[in-house]
Amino acid sequence: MRADLPYWVGLTHFRSFGAIRTARLARRFPDMQAAFEASASQLVEAGIEPKIASRFLQERIHIDPDALMRKLELHGIQAITMKDEIYPPLLKEIYDPPAVLYVRGTLPDPERRHVAVVGSRKATPYGKRATEDLVTDLARENVVIVSGLAYGVDAVAHDATLAAGGTTLAVLGSGIDDDSIYPSRNRALASRILTNDGALISEFFPGTPPLKHHFPFRNRVIAGICHGTLVTQAALKSGSLITARAALEHNREVYAVPGSIHEPLSEGPNNLIKLGATPVTCVADIIGIEPTKPAVPAYEPANEDERTLLSKLSSTPIHLDELVRTLGLPTPKVSSLLSLLEIKNAIRHEGAGYYSKK
Repeated sequence: MRADLPYWVGLTHFRSFGAIRTARLARRFPDMQAAFEASASQLVEAGIEPKIASRFLQERIHIDPDALMRKLELHGIQAITMKDEIYPPLLKEIYDPPAVLYVRGTLPDPERRHVAVVGSRKATPYGKRATEDLVTDLARENVVIVSGLAYGVDAVAHDATLAAGGTTLAVLGSGIDDDSIYPSRNRALASRILTNDGALISEFFPGTPPLKHHFPFRNRVIAGICHGTLVTQAALKSGSLITARAALEHNREVYAVPGSIHEPLSEGPNNLIKLGATPVTCVADIIGIEPTKPAVPAYEPANEDERTLLSKLSSTPIHLDELVRTLGLPTPKVSSLLSLLEIKNAIRHEGAGYYSKK
């Protein structure tokens, strides 16, 4: 641990000392204790605006670096500065890397390929299926999957990675202590990430709430820590496209899953493709090779009813009502068959009454 680590944490606890200003202090002073204890004139000489320097001196008396470190220890959180060797090297390359990263869990080998997977919180069955299939293949190829722990595409990406035995990182726009994890409904998912050699990452100190203006900062970290960003489904104006733009600004690859021209959540990826993003229909479009897939024997229908129902299913989700009309069978009969086939792992329920063949 750096001897001046508490002062890195103390300085960034002053909200006006963001990535850019803290970097100026790190360049000007021999260590961050000297920066923390500097006079107003010394701070101004280091490139800090006079009003901000004056305000820091007023607030400094209320900042206890050692107490902040004790709070980190209480929550099992590690503070990593941009001067530390274990700081993610790709993140160091962006214009405004966080001066301090707070980490719970294990950061993977930076030599492994990292791919961000982002998309709509209200993903359709198509978006969820595309995300799950692509992420599963990426995880099996030892690619680290990075996302934001949000509902929809983010949660599917983390879940699919864990199901495939892979490594996933969640970057948050809040503190990463248990009480601050957002959304709260995904705290169990966050726990699974930690118990499976993944990590939670944030530039926000424990106890920081998920304020709206934090998420663009979170999105730049997601893009900055990765070799490329995959957008599976997103509206034209969305946080996912902010992440994609950040990836382009960092000179990273941007990938997009094409979708129907009639689907609003495909407007974002389709537009990215028009702007030069790589269209993705299989994982080879991202890693350049076909993934090695485990051999899974095809399910053999147990009777004619199962055979008939399975013949109407494909990888494209279909609604229960449509199956009832197509098969000409009573709804309870079709529902029972679907439930049985789902238990047998022959089909999947995509949610909202939609089903597809595995």
